[in-house]
Amino acid sequence: MDDRICQLWEKITQRTQSALASGALRSIPTTHEIVEIDGIAYVLRQLHNLQRKLDAKKKQDEVAARGIEFNPFLPYEEELYVDDITPTHVCLLNKFNIVDHHILIITRAFEDQTMLLTLADFEALGLALLEIDGLAFYNGGPPAGASQKHKHLQVVPLPMSPEVRIPIEPAIKAMKIEPTQVFRCLCFLLSTV
Repeated sequence: MDDRICQLWEKITQRTQSALASGALRSIPTTHEIVEIDGIAYVLRQLHNLQRKLDAKKKQDEVAARGIEFNPFLPYEEELYVDDITPTHVCLLNKFNIVDHHILIITRAFEDQTMLLTLADFEALGLALLEIDGLAFYNGGPPAGASQKHKHLQVVPLPMSPEVRIPIEPAIKAMKIEPTQVFRCLCFLLSTV
């Protein structure tokens, strides 16, 4: 494994501290509750203050209204930069995180968030997940919840809460999947603002 990646978790935690201190990281406090449905323990998070993210989005929209395309990843905020993952991807902290140490794996060059994932995306994500016990996801465009046009994958560290490691884990275990077997598990997330 690449020596740069071997220290990824340490870099994430160090960068989190410095980004919080500088104000670059704008964590959104939440409370959570566990709701069990059909044997799945869902972690429901309630935001306490979404205003900071809404204010940032308003500024982006004002810039876009003047005909200037805004991309928070080109250039990205240096205070949110964690590490180079591959020649094609870098790791950043999620500026408006609701889970500590939430990271983004972004493409160095612009690719649209609606594009299918590539082998390079999976390579970068795989390298990050070698060090981070986390849940990775990709919001493939606005209908899937993407708020930025620049391609980025997301990783949140596990457990999802002190009570639940990952909500769908019992369902996956019940599937009795062989280690080399490819499988698909459909999950639906509900979001209300």
